Amino acid sequence: MAVNDDEERSPQENVRERHFLVDQNYVGWRLDQFLTSRIPRISRTFAGEIIRHGNIELVPARRPKAAMRLHMDDVVILRQTLEPELVQDGEASLLYEDEVMLVVNKPAGMLVHESASTRLNTITHFLRRKGYANAEPVHRIDRETSGVLVCAARTAYVARLRGMFATTHPDKIYRALVLDPQGRWQRGMSATLKTPLGQDHNSVLSVRMGRGELEATTHVKVIRRIRHAFGPMADLEVAIETGRQHQIRVHLAMEGTPIAGDKLYSMDDAFFMAICAQPEDQALLSRLPFARHALHAWKIGLEHPLDGRRLVVEAPLPGIWEAGK
Repeated sequence: MAVNDDEERSPQENVRERHFLVDQNYVGWRLDQFLTSRIPRISRTFAGEIIRHGNIELVPARRPKAAMRLHMDDVVILRQTLEPELVQDGEASLLYEDEVMLVVNKPAGMLVHESASTRLNTITHFLRRKGYANAEPVHRIDRETSGVLVCAARTAYVARLRGMFATTHPDKIYRALVLDPQGRWQRGMSATLKTPLGQDHNSVLSVRMGRGELEATTHVKVIRRIRHAFGPMADLEVAIETGRQHQIRVHLAMEGTPIAGDKLYSMDDAFFMAICAQPEDQALLSRLPFARHALHAWKIGLEHPLDGRRLVVEAPLPGIWEAGK
């Protein structure tokens, strides 16, 4: 039995098992306090519910109780049964491969890493299933965003590639279809959006971003206007200098032209909460032009970390870009 903090694969595909080692920093902590510290975004109350009703085990074996004190080298094991998943391997593809990196075309709907509710439909598991046992994504794109994602081909290159994204910032160019009933974006226009960003404190949603104090720069070029059954749209080429959370989505929404299909920034808080609770509800989906938001990581340009040559990789546009004229 492993005694580390790595998430492990259970013999059952639909069971997620997590091992948490109690090191010197946590000796004497209550079990509920320990879980709150180790699992992001859960409260002490919810941790207590996990202890009372969840599948939890301690090694050495003891009966789990919220107030029990932990000892050095205890291992806390949590098991979670997951719902069956649709795996999108048939929609994902490799765009580039060498001994250092892989560039994947991620489909909308597939996560980069595991979440509390998704285990198998992830880029990390896609790579394992394709035989790349030590490959690892080195940056992130949102679940509903499609397109280029850079991965280290081997563990030895993870730190080097992540360092490039943190310092030299590879060129990331996106395509976005935006709702534009007022004609804000005309063909041939370009603009730079520089509104500082931060959490939107006027929203009840902790995930929604808005005006703040973090510098953010987004460059926009208009490729074309589109006549769509849902209403006028514009097809934009977008490049970012900074990488704030939801930066492109927020900046475009601030212009009155949210990304088409964006459940968070083209609609109100009540809609977002409703569709999160009922993602397949057709009445809710009918209020959107697309089932996903129309943001695509189109191209990435970077210097190869071994020989310095310039590498540009492009992901083909998804079918929704053909939905309008």
